[in-house]
Amino acid sequence: MELEEQMLQAEKAEEAKLEIEKGKGLDEVAISPLEVKSAGYVIIYDTRTFEPSVCSRNALRHNLQKTRPDGSIVFTTVKPKQKPKRGHLKCMLHPEAPDRPHYDELGLPDCRKANLTSPYQVIRHMQKRHKVEYATIKEEETRLEKEQDRKLREATIKLASKK
Repeated sequence: MELEEQMLQAEKAEEAKLEIEKGKGLDEVAISPLEVKSAGYVIIYDTRTFEPSVCSRNALRHNLQKTRPDGSIVFTTVKPKQKPKRGHLKCMLHPEAPDRPHYDELGLPDCRKANLTSPYQVIRHMQKRHKVEYATIKEEETRLEKEQDRKLREATIKLASKK
């Protein structure tokens, strides 16, 4: 499908609502716009992951011309027949995570992300989206490991001193 044809047949997306505060004086009201008109938004789809994205019509041509290093196009306006690839793994901060009660004690927030595709993606999600929380969890794990090592050393010394 040609680029122009894709742009014309793009599926419309819901537009963000903008509220404009009206000025208090007559001069301010006359100058400020009463309504904001945009070019509109459409839905574009990643050609590999099939994930939908909302794109401004002003940026549509640019996004449809993007290519990957292998030369294939990145986005299309044609709705794919396949569903987006979804994972089943949850963020470590998800309300249903096994360690959630402990994270609540630490005061860590919830995260609803529940479609990560691999354990590696869970870690990357934590590193990128929850930097401070991930550092807190890692510090807590290190503290617990040191405490366990200390208890093990104390138990070993106690056993050795009994002989």
